[in-house]
Amino acid sequence: MSAVPPLLSRRAFHTAGLLFTAGFLTGGCGGGPDTGSTRSGELRVGQSTPPVSLDPAKAGGESLLFTNAAYEPLINRAPDGSYQPALALSWRYLGSGNTSFEIVLRPQTRFSDGTPVDAEAVKANIQYFRDAAGQASAFLAAISSVEVVDELTVRLALAEPHPQLPAVFTQDLFAGSLISPAGIARAADLPALTFGAGPYQLVPGETVAGDHYTYARNPGYWNPAAVHYDKVTIKVLPNENTALAAIRTGQVDVITGTYAIVDGAKSAGLRVASSPNLVMGLQLNDRAGTLSPPLGDVRVRQALNFAVDRAKITKALLGEYGVPTEQPAAPGGDGYNETSFYSHDPLRAKQLLAEAGYPAGFALPVLIPSNSASTADLVQAVAADLDRIGVKVEITAKEPTAANMELTRYPASIMGWGVLPVYFMGRGLWLRDAIGLNPFHSTDPLLEDLDRQAAGADEAARAELDRQIVRRVVELGWFIPVCLSPVFLFSRAGVSVGDTPGQALPSLTSWRPAD
Repeated sequence: MSAVPPLLSRRAFHTAGLLFTAGFLTGGCGGGPDTGSTRSGELRVGQSTPPVSLDPAKAGGESLLFTNAAYEPLINRAPDGSYQPALALSWRYLGSGNTSFEIVLRPQTRFSDGTPVDAEAVKANIQYFRDAAGQASAFLAAISSVEVVDELTVRLALAEPHPQLPAVFTQDLFAGSLISPAGIARAADLPALTFGAGPYQLVPGETVAGDHYTYARNPGYWNPAAVHYDKVTIKVLPNENTALAAIRTGQVDVITGTYAIVDGAKSAGLRVASSPNLVMGLQLNDRAGTLSPPLGDVRVRQALNFAVDRAKITKALLGEYGVPTEQPAAPGGDGYNETSFYSHDPLRAKQLLAEAGYPAGFALPVLIPSNSASTADLVQAVAADLDRIGVKVEITAKEPTAANMELTRYPASIMGWGVLPVYFMGRGLWLRDAIGLNPFHSTDPLLEDLDRQAAGADEAARAELDRQIVRRVVELGWFIPVCLSPVFLFSRAGVSVGDTPGQALPSLTSWRPAD
């Protein structure tokens, strides 16, 4: 281990490999009503990573661009964040408490193989997604039974309250991206073929796994006016500079990217769309002080938060595109608190450390993945601020898979995740049994109680409870959020990606020829 001096570089900072992600990063608009659109020949897209799988039940966030092209969701999250009918015409919770949910399907819709989209298909999908144990499985775990009411109506009974099923059944979280029952029966083929009801379908003969993926228009798609291209090709371009060169020379029309290439994209006359919804900072894993006794005191954790100059770091690393934040929520979004809890106050930080019995500070080991210069830049910047109050950050970089497996050996680690509804973030990040990122199973009775209340509340009451949950997380100081880092799309003048400021970027199914 070694302490690392400060290094602030906008050029070097870009999105770190996320430790927790469940869509909302590149997810976007599926089908949905559309009129007056025009269709062009081919859309060519550059994406930095290939899909882990084309099977929506086994895919991760990096696969959304590839799966959304072929798999239509039950519910469409539009670019403005609203939920719109797609394969489902309507949906609702029955009664109170969020333990019964009904979906009514759109009539006369079919999968690309010609089989109908009906209630039996929905039931088969829910069972398949749960058994696949992929990313979507956890979001469906509360469903205890699926009742086929009639050909187009499904009712779900839940073993515990679940207030976010509409979000689960959008394209963002995979579970609503229905697979043909014939495709489920051929599960071994799903990683490399598509069996959806979306606007496009994979062309295997024009696809080379890991290099490029070609999709043709689905002639049986229920809403042909919403299909804006006859052909879509997604090219895997791992190097950002290579991707930028490809779009400059017209080899592709749209690329995903990070802040590292913003200036180059602007100078090339490209359109820049961004969505600041990746929360970056440090996570304090050892909240009970098992490995690092000082972290067991809330005053110490709060001192670390008071010490960080979020505005300075954000401006240095992300310029105009970053948003300083102390909370795991985005402005105007689910759970966001307008009033801040922490200011940049090193004197207050030193006072709290002294009150907790650490006037001279202490050493803080931090684990980061070794494959990201951006992670190092961020942690080094935070380390410089903490050094001013006597806290010496000792950084260890390990291969990403190993880093994820060793969170219980380090009191702190890099923090990076996509902003999600509070219900989902609790289950992934801060509740006692949270999956993955609460390695010591830290718990807080008030936080657990607020979560139980929010899970069973109606939408109006849940909004205030979610704000209380986020506020409590901030007060506990279990995390040191620093900034909301953006996700970017860069496009040539002939393509409109249809982004809405403050919302997650829409996927290629809503991109269209520019006017």
